[in-house]
Amino acid sequence: MNAIPYLILGFFLYFLYLNENRKITIISVKNARRVAFVTLLIFIGLRGHIYSDFISYCPFFENLPNLFNLTQTSFTEWYFEPGFILYSSIIKTIVPNYFGWVFINTLIDLLVFNYLFKHYTSSRILPYIFFMAFNGFIIEFNLYRNVKAIDLFLLSLPYLQTRKCLPYMILNILGTTFHLSSVIYLPLYFILYINIPKFIKWGGIIVANLVFLGQVHIISDIINSLGIFQAVDAMDKLTGYVENSDNSYGISFGYIERTLGVVLFTILYDKLCQAKSINIIFYNCFWLYYITFLCFYEVSVLTERIPILFMFSYWVLYPNAITIKSKYRRFIYAVSILLAFVKIYSSNTNVPAKYENILFGIEDYNHRKQAYESYVDNFL
Repeated sequence: MNAIPYLILGFFLYFLYLNENRKITIISVKNARRVAFVTLLIFIGLRGHIYSDFISYCPFFENLPNLFNLTQTSFTEWYFEPGFILYSSIIKTIVPNYFGWVFINTLIDLLVFNYLFKHYTSSRILPYIFFMAFNGFIIEFNLYRNVKAIDLFLLSLPYLQTRKCLPYMILNILGTTFHLSSVIYLPLYFILYINIPKFIKWGGIIVANLVFLGQVHIISDIINSLGIFQAVDAMDKLTGYVENSDNSYGISFGYIERTLGVVLFTILYDKLCQAKSINIIFYNCFWLYYITFLCFYEVSVLTERIPILFMFSYWVLYPNAITIKSKYRRFIYAVSILLAFVKIYSSNTNVPAKYENILFGIEDYNHRKQAYESYVDNFL
């Protein structure tokens, strides 16, 4: 039952996509795109307390001083990055309400995503369906800091494509002040535009699978070997992440879906790049997503934080792959759409995903927090 609102939204967006694609004609293409954007803004931006990270972000915002009362202590009181704290304080100065902050966060993100889809895909609506299917809700509902770093990287793509290093670096250094994990974007300036040879693409996929399926302990060995010259506190934290990881990843629906995706995009690589040269960058991002997800399986914090930085490649590559001319085009289209809705359903069946909107009334913070904690306790 919890997944029903998400499925309804998905089917409504698909209906608008058919209108945009002129399979049906109810409203103009421009209005279909506007309706899709506004619907997502209302659904995501006016949500109640959903998923889990509201538990920390709601008290953070409620206790955060506005810009005029911000002090140096405010930056040490929370473990969040300084750019995020300053950004949130500025918003609180204008809109001193948690749900207003959430709405503004969502509006900024959707404007960036709309920019991404406008410039790099043939549809402005279809990518939103894949956004919903592939961690878009997790990014919006939980990763308040990460998503702003992702936004800044997406805005830096034109500079990556045109090889303008300074503005690219400035935007992504700014991104690290929202979430430190985005530091990985900085060296990728020298890599993401490269047309990776086929033997490296396929070789990387094979090696990553051998590491993942063979449960080879590469990352933990590297982390432990760093103990010779790393600070004690840092090493304790790193080794703690390794020791506390449950290594629960294995052959699953998610693994099969990711593997089929990387195989599909690798097979279609030449056609994708011929259609849009920037697909080189999006493919490389997806390839890195796949490799890092499999190779970092030992350390849950790395699996959760690094691959998510490249998740946007899903939202672009699937719509672009669907438009590629081939004798399998209809099959790819049907399977991709089916996969998207299966993912939308399977990702939102649990208790924390129970949808609420402030337009229709929501449960308070304490009630949703208790519901989440009870849900977690049942799995321990």
